Amino acid sequence: MELNLLVGRLGIEEPLEIKVIREEIKIPNIPYYGLLPGGVGYIRLTNFTQNAGNEVKKAFLELKANNELKGIIIDLRGNGGGLLNEAVNICNIFLDEKQLIVSTKGKIASKNQDHYTRTAAVDKDIPLAVMVDRGSASASEIVAGAIQDLDRGVIIGQRTFGKGLVQNVVPLTYNSQVKITVAKYYIPSGRCIQSIDYFHKDENGNSDRIPDSLISEFKTKNGRSVYDGAELNLMFTSTR
Repeated sequence: MELNLLVGRLGIEEPLEIKVIREEIKIPNIPYYGLLPGGVGYIRLTNFTQNAGNEVKKAFLELKANNELKGIIIDLRGNGGGLLNEAVNICNIFLDEKQLIVSTKGKIASKNQDHYTRTAAVDKDIPLAVMVDRGSASASEIVAGAIQDLDRGVIIGQRTFGKGLVQNVVPLTYNSQVKITVAKYYIPSGRCIQSIDYFHKDENGNSDRIPDSLISEFKTKNGRSVYDGAELNLMFTSTR
């Protein structure tokens, strides 16, 4: 649809006419991918919107077909998350079928779900690194956490956001809505990726990170020790 805008300008009598064409703007999930020095492929993923998994797969296959890849980096820095199924699809590129990626658990049984990979992996052997920072949240943490828990790759960067709550939006009267937490996300080792304890507040009504005294130890697929709570978000994988 074409629109004509008349813009009034200070000190000029005649308005400026501007033609504007309205159309749907699609922002790509991957603004850039390419080859780094040393034969390492790099994929920058900024969103988990529809087809994010297919876009990552396409970028990876193109890098692999045109280069002798020594490794691959998935950059999730600043990625606040998005569609849960796309997080599972991205993991499925590097993990074989029937691998548990994330579970949602709540007080109501209908909110308890396990999400598995569904197809054979595209590549199970290439060295993999996932980059994260304080802006990496939700689906980004699911991908990073699953790769870490299943010992498929290493996590490099900063402590992530720690968003492990599942919300449902309930419509109310007067065109209003309320968002209610109905479950939490748990990655394959059994860790919850939530870092803020909203059940306990200080005298000022503020919530804080889960204290060290309540942090629990979990094991990855190969038996390495990993931790939940605040320690979960320091997502560095050792070589032990």
